[in-house]
Amino acid sequence: MSLTLALPVHNDARNLRRVLAQAHKLGVFDKVVISDDGSDEPVSRTEVCPPDAWPQNCFTILRTETNKGAGHARNRALEHVTTEHVLFFDADDLLTPDLAALIKTLAGRQFDFCLFRHTDSRCIGWGILGQMPLDEAHWRRAKVQVGALSSINPTQAAALAETTNYPWNKIYRTDFLRENNIYCSETMVHNDIELHWMSFHHGRNILVSDRVGALHFVAPSGQRLTNRKGEERFAVFAPLGRIASALDTENASERLREPFLRFTSGLFDWIRGNIAPHLQKRFDAATRDFLLTYVDMARFSQLSQADPVLARHIVLQLERGRI
Repeated sequence: MSLTLALPVHNDARNLRRVLAQAHKLGVFDKVVISDDGSDEPVSRTEVCPPDAWPQNCFTILRTETNKGAGHARNRALEHVTTEHVLFFDADDLLTPDLAALIKTLAGRQFDFCLFRHTDSRCIGWGILGQMPLDEAHWRRAKVQVGALSSINPTQAAALAETTNYPWNKIYRTDFLRENNIYCSETMVHNDIELHWMSFHHGRNILVSDRVGALHFVAPSGQRLTNRKGEERFAVFAPLGRIASALDTENASERLREPFLRFTSGLFDWIRGNIAPHLQKRFDAATRDFLLTYVDMARFSQLSQADPVLARHIVLQLERGRI
C-alpha cells in the first residue's frame, strides 16, 4: 500500500513542522505533498521537514501566491498525488500511533475509502479519548463501534455519513476520487462538505475502523475558519445544492437523502446561530429558497412518515425564512 500525506497550510510553519516530524516517526507515508495556500512567508523544505525524512523526489511543496482556502489547496495537492492512496490532513492537528497501526492493517485490502475515528481537544479536556457525543451516537447507530476494521453496508454508510464532515478522517483510494470527480469545494469555509458526502454517494466499498487516528484541535474563538461569522457563510448553498442534485438523480444514493437533509437542516441552524446578527434574515431567506428547491411535496410527505420531528423542524425553517 502506497500512501501520500497531503497537507494544506497557511501561515502555520510551526505546526507543520510538528506534524511532519510525527509523520516521519510513524514511518507509513511514502510521499508528502505540501500545498502552501498563500502563506506570507513561502514554506521551504529546510524550514519544516525533518532532515533526511523523505527523499527529494518524495517530498513536494506547491505554492499558491494568494490565499484561496484549504479546499483549493487540497485539490491542488491531489493533482500531484502519485501513490495508490492519499490522506488529507491539517497542519495544526496531530496524527496518532493508532493511525500507523490502521495503515498497516489496510495493506492488501481493496477499498474506496476507510473512515476512522478521531478525537478533538474538547474531548481531551473532558478526559475522553473519543469523538464528540453526536458522532459517537452515529457510530453506535451504525453498529460498527466494535472491531478494529470492518466493511459496512449501505444502511451503515447512511448512518456514518451524518458524522462531522471532516476531510482528514478518511484514507482514500486516489483513483476513486479521480474517477468520480470528487473534490473539495473551493470556498473559504465549508469546503469539506462536498468531499465528504460525494465520497459516501459514490463509495461502494467502504471500510471503517474504530482506531482513533487523529487529534483535531478546536479553537473556541479567534480567526480559525470555524469562527467566521460573515458573508462567506453563504457559500455553503452552492456545494449543498450540487450534493442534493446528485442524490436526486441517482437511485444508488436513495438511502442518503434523508440523512443528508437531516445534516443540512442541522447545519443551517448552526450557521444561523454563529453568523453575524445582521445577516440572519438574509440567511433565513436563503435557507427557505434551498429547502423549497430540494424538498418537494412528495419528498416532504415521505419525510413526515419517516422522521416527523425533522419534517416539523423544516416547516419552522421555512416559516422563519418568510420575508
